[in-house]
Amino acid sequence: MPGKTLVVIGSGPGIGVSVACAFSVRGFTHIALVSRSRDRLKEDQDRVLDAIQERGYSCQVKTWACDVSDLNALGSTLKGIESFGTLECVLFNSARVAGKPPLEEDLASIEQDFRVTNLGLYATAQWAIPLLRKAPSDSSPSLIVTSTTQLYKEPVPDLVSLSMVKSAQRALVLSLHAKYGSEVHIALLSVGGIVAPEKKNLSPANIADKCWELYKQPKDKWQRETEIHE
Repeated sequence: MPGKTLVVIGSGPGIGVSVACAFSVRGFTHIALVSRSRDRLKEDQDRVLDAIQERGYSCQVKTWACDVSDLNALGSTLKGIESFGTLECVLFNSARVAGKPPLEEDLASIEQDFRVTNLGLYATAQWAIPLLRKAPSDSSPSLIVTSTTQLYKEPVPDLVSLSMVKSAQRALVLSLHAKYGSEVHIALLSVGGIVAPEKKNLSPANIADKCWELYKQPKDKWQRETEIHE
């Protein structure tokens, strides 16, 4: 199916749906939203459809309910998305932004976080990169991963699991960039603080605009990371 498809892995009321809205009114013809919560997906879908209607654009929006930590389910979901337009951009935005200090966080939660944030991304990359490498020469094939500006450098002790998985995730993204970055724009969208609508730079709307700017970079100027600070 022709057109441009954006896949948002980890849709939600903050960055995920704001990026979906921004792309839906800037030329993308298909938006695929993936999240665990069916109720939240319906809300997100309605928000994107409202943005499209308000601007007078035409874009299809579909949802897939999937727990990213269930790698078999994730594989099936991604396979189902393949026939929904032509893949142009993937935003990987899945993570548990919560936690406990070292020795208090339980092993099961840490394992779950690694499955979502690292194995989920790895499986997504295995699916997406071969498809993005086949993109037409006039397209901007992109795999963009939301990250943090600090946790990989200096962990937050009270968020030991998130600090661990974000450090490992950065290593994965930079490895993918080094290997495939000449054909696919593989990049980190790193946010330096708590996202909130009332903030100037760290509002979901501004982060979505920065994501669009990252996606639109000319091939000879592809960056592997852009940082957003308040």
